[in-house]
Amino acid sequence: MAQAKILAICGSLRKASFNRRILAFAVQGAREAGGEVEECDLDLPLYNGDIEAQGLPPKVVALRDKIAAADGLLIAAPENNHGLSAALKNAIDWASRPPSVWPGKVAASCGATSGLFGTVRASIQLRTTLAAVQVTLLPQHVWVSQVHKKFDDQEKFGDTEAIQKLKELGALLVKTVGVTAVAVAS
Repeated sequence: MAQAKILAICGSLRKASFNRRILAFAVQGAREAGGEVEECDLDLPLYNGDIEAQGLPPKVVALRDKIAAADGLLIAAPENNHGLSAALKNAIDWASRPPSVWPGKVAASCGATSGLFGTVRASIQLRTTLAAVQVTLLPQHVWVSQVHKKFDDQEKFGDTEAIQKLKELGALLVKTVGVTAVAVAS
C-alpha cells in the first residue's frame, strides 16, 4: 500500500506561532505512523473575484495542487476573536473555487491559544466551513489552552499530555486515510 500523503496546514502566518509549534508534534505522529507529510505556507493574496478572473495567482495554484495531491490534512486552527484566522479561511476559500480541490478529503485539527478555552470556538467554525466544502473533519481534536504558560525558558513545550495527544492525532489521520484509501480501492 502506498504511503499516506498528509498536508500540514498552519492557520497562523507567524513563523514562531504557538500553533505552528504544536502542529509539529502532530506532524511527528503522522510521520511515525508511516505518513509522508508536507507542510505548506498560507501566505496568499486575499480572495478576490477580480483577481480570480485574471487567473489564479501562482501561490494559490501551488496550494490547490498540494491539497489535491494529499490524502489527508492536518490543520492547526488558531482562534482569533472567537473564530477562524483570516489566513486559514482565505486558504479554504481559494481552494474551493471551481473546480474545488476539497471534496472527499479527510482532516484532523488542533489549535493553541493563550485563552482558557483552547480553540473550541474556532474548531466549531472550522467544522462548519469544511463541511461546506465536503471535507470530513475527524471528531478528535487537540485544544491547547493557556499555551504561553506551557513553554519553558528555552522555549521547549512542556505539556507531555498534549504532546502525546497531538502525536496520536497525526497517527490517527494516517490510519484513517489509509483505511479510506483501501475502502475506496476495494
